[in-house]
Amino acid sequence: MEKNKTALMKATELLARSEQSSNLLRQKLLARKFDEDEVDAAIAKLQQHKYLDDDELCTRQFESWYSAEKLSVRQICIKLVQKGFDSAFVKNLIPDDVDERELRVAINLLEKKYRRQNFDDEKENYKFKTKLWNYLATKGFESRIISNAVENFLSEE
Repeated sequence: MEKNKTALMKATELLARSEQSSNLLRQKLLARKFDEDEVDAAIAKLQQHKYLDDDELCTRQFESWYSAEKLSVRQICIKLVQKGFDSAFVKNLIPDDVDERELRVAINLLEKKYRRQNFDDEKENYKFKTKLWNYLATKGFESRIISNAVENFLSEE
């Protein structure tokens, strides 16, 4: 336990530095050896006074990352769950018409990372396509999006 600080004081201090989920805040307070009941009371008080709102924060963070178009939806979901947000709630934030956006993001990522190349040698061409495919797979895109993105990327001149 930190010297002369209550769990509520430390939680407020942590929230002043950066917004975070109640789960992550709880973990941080417990790691600092605060009593579990005191931590629960502090989190409840912060939620009661609307200083801590997981649903609102998660929605805002999702929309921010989604509109930035730098991450796949799968990556966004994983990052939010790692930050302590409920997996089911995060999945409900995904729009129904996500495919067009995913294709656009995948092509943009390829354009930033690679120069278009068409090899005369079939083997070299296959290696390059595999490299593009693997890159997008590590970014969390689905196989059908990857196929379309690679074909679109290579066909544009």
